Amino acid sequence: MLGPMEAGDVIVRLSEGGTTIRVRDLAVLRDDFEPAKVLSRMNGKAAISFEVFKKESSDIIRTVNAVKQLVVDTQEQLPDGIFVEYSNDQSRLVKNRLNVVLSNGLIGLALVMLMLSIFLNWHSAFWVALSIPVVLLGTLFMLPMFGAFLDTIAMGAMILIIGIVVDDGIVVAENIWRSREMGMAPLDAAVEGTNAVAKPVITTVVTTALAFTPMFFMTGMLGDFIFVIPLVVVLALGISLLDTLFIMPAHLISGSHGGKAVEQPAQEGWFMSLRDGFGVILGKLLPARYAVIAVFSALIVAAFLYAAKFMDFVLFPTQSADEFYILAELPSGSSLQHTQEKIQEVEALITGLPDEELASFITRIGTHSWYNLGENENWALLGVYLSPYAQRDRNADEIVDSLRESTDALEGYDNFTYIIESGGPPIGRPVQLRIVGSDDEQRRELASRVVAELEKIDGVSDIERDDKTGKEQIVVDLDYIRLAEQGLSVADIAKNLRLAYDGEIVTSVRYGDEDVAFRVILEEDARGRAEVLGNLVIPNRSGRFVRLQEVADFRLEAGPSNFYHYDNERTITVTANIDKEVTTPLIASSAVLGAIDIGADWPGMRIIAGGEAQETQKSMGSLIVAFAIAAVGIYLVLLVLFNSLTQPLVVMLAVPFGLIGVIFAFAVHNEAIGFLAMLGVIGLVGIVVNDSLILVNLVNQMREENDDVSAKTAIVDAARYRLRPILLTSVTTVAGLLPMAYGIGGSDPFSAPMALAMGYGILFATPLTLVLLPCLLLVLEDSKMLAERLLVRLRNRRSLKRV
Repeated sequence: MLGPMEAGDVIVRLSEGGTTIRVRDLAVLRDDFEPAKVLSRMNGKAAISFEVFKKESSDIIRTVNAVKQLVVDTQEQLPDGIFVEYSNDQSRLVKNRLNVVLSNGLIGLALVMLMLSIFLNWHSAFWVALSIPVVLLGTLFMLPMFGAFLDTIAMGAMILIIGIVVDDGIVVAENIWRSREMGMAPLDAAVEGTNAVAKPVITTVVTTALAFTPMFFMTGMLGDFIFVIPLVVVLALGISLLDTLFIMPAHLISGSHGGKAVEQPAQEGWFMSLRDGFGVILGKLLPARYAVIAVFSALIVAAFLYAAKFMDFVLFPTQSADEFYILAELPSGSSLQHTQEKIQEVEALITGLPDEELASFITRIGTHSWYNLGENENWALLGVYLSPYAQRDRNADEIVDSLRESTDALEGYDNFTYIIESGGPPIGRPVQLRIVGSDDEQRRELASRVVAELEKIDGVSDIERDDKTGKEQIVVDLDYIRLAEQGLSVADIAKNLRLAYDGEIVTSVRYGDEDVAFRVILEEDARGRAEVLGNLVIPNRSGRFVRLQEVADFRLEAGPSNFYHYDNERTITVTANIDKEVTTPLIASSAVLGAIDIGADWPGMRIIAGGEAQETQKSMGSLIVAFAIAAVGIYLVLLVLFNSLTQPLVVMLAVPFGLIGVIFAFAVHNEAIGFLAMLGVIGLVGIVVNDSLILVNLVNQMREENDDVSAKTAIVDAARYRLRPILLTSVTTVAGLLPMAYGIGGSDPFSAPMALAMGYGILFATPLTLVLLPCLLLVLEDSKMLAERLLVRLRNRRSLKRV
């Protein structure tokens, strides 16, 4: 094995006169580390960073605990002055979310039991509420069978299903309770009560599953991100159906004896009064059904107009984010050491954040990591990791705004860009426009035009383009005639320049358990002097040495930092951040694309939208397709249940009216509707359809059992009988969701939008089901009678003509 000293004795050449030329006669050998291209710092101190990634199937909390235990076990082996710190510990966020979901879930469960006890009795309330943990634990048990595990997305999906799970249990429990009130024996009440609503309950499960199933087929990164949501919903619905139809009825009659009717609880008197009063009011509203429908129609038109004009769709809002990144850029030509010294000013500002806000931060000198690929000595990235959202007073946007003011006052920097991670999948910057084309001049001019258009838009900040100039570089202009005369080629020049300034590994040796390379390179002092370049000698084909200045001229200019391609063409990417209280990524990107006539003014060029704007557009398109497919599937299932072409349309017509509550909630709370809120809307669709089809099914049953009953009487009676389960499902679902929506047991910004959308949507959907749906059913009956009259008249006319 050769060390540096032994390598110096290696003979390079033996001259004709017997002179031996060794390596040490031509070069200086030293044992050294490769020059650093990226420097790491953690919490303001120089560091060697290790990033630990867990396997997909591993538990993040157990993995992090094991890593920390390993550090504790090996701490004694570290030299004095060396210690280990942690940063970006993702398990702390998962722990916080688990605690928040658990505490809010327990509060919601207690509220559900309270509501059920008021409307039924404590025995029924207990067994209906118990279905929630049974279904959740059963779902957790089955998730690994499908390659999924408990994570933040799965926990969010479980919030969606709580209301749906309770709904089915309430319908069955209430019907069994009503059967007992009518004098049935406990066993008969359980069988008959369950059997009477089995078909609509099964239908509700199928329709709700259909509402979520299309999400399995959403494409792209977002589709992978949310795949577990429909999986959790479908599994939970299946377990809930088994529990509701086969297990819970047996528990509901446990402890009952004899065949007597159940004694009415104390609260039953007030509910009877409420039910009778509701029947009277509904009976008076139905004659004015067209006016009622007009009022609801005006409400939905007003809500949709307000949403279109004043509300924004933001894929993943950033206010509740737990981390953000600062991309710093110093003037071109700044050394790595100078960048490190300057960036400590920014580190001091971050260190000054309150302890309850800052968890940790890291610094990378010489790179922007995955945000701007490549390495430049004048770049730096700072990753700031905040404490969980529920533990601080300011949100991520407010913290970033305060830091932005401070960094803007610093001197000696070219640019600062702030990127807030919203917690969703990696979808890129809010605005990301790629200018693609082979004409370098046109591409640069078009990029400048895009930047100018972005600067005109309020709410757009941190505009950047990636065609940045790099360090000053020496351009070698070759004289091809002189090259030919001297017997040299361009490849000869390039090879020797690369060897001189970048070096070449000629061999390697093993030091202990490590392979160490031997790199031959021009000495550092020579590489730093411009005059050395011209005197660099290059052997030609005849073995004669030619100085580089004899075949080339030199000039100094700024070089590009990196080259980027898209679809095999050169590209410049322009990115920007968005103040989402002022505008949205989709609006900003559309404004730029609308202001530039690419076909007429920039032939051969393309502008391709990417980042959050593109993902927003794709996700909205996917959601629309998912809704359309779900709507068709739900209609077909209802068609089988009702054996009617028109009644499913009436039930589904109620769905858009349920959005009034969602729009109202997000308008009052001054929040943008995001992707997570849209998931809550899908869950809301399932509940609205469930309550509606149970009411319509009872109307049909009453009319089938008694042909003489009028449509109005059947509708009023059915609404009265279904008042308790509809109110129960609404009140219990809202009670279960509002603690999560308002963070009563701790705030979870990931789950809050879903809970807020479903909670308020159900509040508004209750009068919709109890008032609007009966009016729509009676209008449908009016339409049938009108059609029959027209048909009779038509037949009469044909008969008269024949006569």
